[in-house]
Amino acid sequence: MVRSKAPIPSQNGKTYVVLHTCCSSIYSASWLFVGFILSFFMGILCPQDVFSQEAVYVDYVESFNPACDTNSVSLPILNKERRLKSSSCLTFNIKYNNDVPDSVVKCLIVASDVWRSCLNVKSDYPVNLQLKWDSLPCNEDVKISVLYYINADNNYVPSSLYKIQNSLSEGNSIIDAVIKINRNVNWDCGYYKDNNNGVRNLSYAMLRSIAVSLGFGTSLSYVMYNSVPIVKFKFSHGHSLFENLLVSDNGIWLKNLSNTGKRQNPEIINYCTGVYGNVYIDGNYSSAEEKAKYKMYTPSTFENSKSLVYLDNKQSLMHYSLDKNSIKLQVDSFTVNVLNKLGWNAVASNQNNIKIIGSGIPESGITSAYTSHQFYIEGEGKSELRNARWSFYLPTIDGKDSLLKSTEGVLSFSIDSISNPDDYAVNVNGDIYGKVVFTGILNGTAINLPYYVTLELKPSISNVTFVKKNNGKDNSYDVFCKVDYKGSDYLYVTLEEEYGSSLRSQFVREPYLAHFAYNNITAPYYAWIDIKAENIYGSAVFTIELPPYNDFENHQYSVLNNLHSLTKEDFTEIRVYNSMGYYVKTITKYSETKALQSGMYILEYFNGRSKIKTSKLLR
Repeated sequence: MVRSKAPIPSQNGKTYVVLHTCCSSIYSASWLFVGFILSFFMGILCPQDVFSQEAVYVDYVESFNPACDTNSVSLPILNKERRLKSSSCLTFNIKYNNDVPDSVVKCLIVASDVWRSCLNVKSDYPVNLQLKWDSLPCNEDVKISVLYYINADNNYVPSSLYKIQNSLSEGNSIIDAVIKINRNVNWDCGYYKDNNNGVRNLSYAMLRSIAVSLGFGTSLSYVMYNSVPIVKFKFSHGHSLFENLLVSDNGIWLKNLSNTGKRQNPEIINYCTGVYGNVYIDGNYSSAEEKAKYKMYTPSTFENSKSLVYLDNKQSLMHYSLDKNSIKLQVDSFTVNVLNKLGWNAVASNQNNIKIIGSGIPESGITSAYTSHQFYIEGEGKSELRNARWSFYLPTIDGKDSLLKSTEGVLSFSIDSISNPDDYAVNVNGDIYGKVVFTGILNGTAINLPYYVTLELKPSISNVTFVKKNNGKDNSYDVFCKVDYKGSDYLYVTLEEEYGSSLRSQFVREPYLAHFAYNNITAPYYAWIDIKAENIYGSAVFTIELPPYNDFENHQYSVLNNLHSLTKEDFTEIRVYNSMGYYVKTITKYSETKALQSGMYILEYFNGRSKIKTSKLLR
């Protein structure tokens, strides 16, 4: 008997149909030959999709729970020192059209960066995600379509993992998942766990979407036949890797259940709704309490895109209830352990205990971009290594890896400081992700080791917006600011008023996109808000100048540390005073302020003898 299964993309880009022939030991070689000939002609005469399809997309829908949970759990983003590892890296390639708002794109970028070192992966294949800004039904906030391929064991594997396991030559171009975001939803695109106010947090949803894209969840869903919904597997034959892990209290494995055509298989319903007992991720657990953390969600009535898709564990990112009051911005160990069971932990095996050591670099791989660094090989038998070669890559702005340096025949390697960081892609943290690669031969085995280095840069402030609001008082107003920045975990913000007696300062510990406010700013006079992002390599300062109240509506803020609002034709000279009011010097161009020493200055702009403007500069 000959049975076909889904075509498998091969390494040379072609598609093949794998055939299984079931024969008993009494079959002669001639019968095997006849079977082969029949199989050959069946492949010619019958289209491949007669039996199955090459790839299967499984759709998942995420919807926030309209009822707020008073016992909600929120978790802030861990700082990069606690997230990153030099030994592993899951890279993402995010594609989107121009109609997707920048704040929405950034949420997925931040979520992918949180996932970067969660799994033990060393791969040159990125997870390709396509982001779409779409109108979805009112009960759908996010829709994720995940691509699956079937492997030689008749198991469906998410393409993000399949292409790594099978070294697909076309792996870099395969879209692993399409994520549609409902454009009609009021989204919170912030990253501060205490700034939600019951609005759907998109970063939280994107973290979960990535887990689903990597293979989390079963394919069970409602399908309509003659206006009657039945629950069935998306896959026509075989099961997903995730489905293979599920076992009920009474010992029934989900992988042993199958669809029954257009009729409901009652065993599937019983399994999904807890009739066969609780359902768990298979594992060797030390206690009942530990096992309970891997219990699947099986409500008494099947819930599409929830039943047997999510965990019944409130501590997990993948808890079944996506609560508007929760903002979970961390990937927990339960979610990671489940994905590891799918095979993500098997991708990066330690080859003969050989590893790269970065001299003076912590395990996170985070270090300065402004100094040189040394790397060397450590491990048993390193003296037997042959054909040693080192390479150092940095990502260019267009997303490609650029080879900066290579060396052969030695077991140590150095990289120089980065003199032109603007030529390379700067990540959402304000750093450059680099890669040091060692290849060689040890006892006839090829060694290929990457070391993921994070090169830190000075911080930057890319965008500042603010809104002035009346506070009901005649002589004052309030200002609400939003700052997009990189390279620091916090901002230091000060407000100085023209005739104020003291500065009002605050730390804003909200990463990536910070929000803050100043209340009761005196209306009749000038005021300046200084925004400072700082790290050990330097600082970036952005100054907002607020004119007197009557001039405010027709006056836009000035970026005093970059481009000044006045042109050369507006003034003939600028008189510079220090923070104490003492005269420093007179200049004719704003660019000459770059030569000033660090500190605070008052700038008075003159056109002839007339003073036309006063502003403040913090260098």
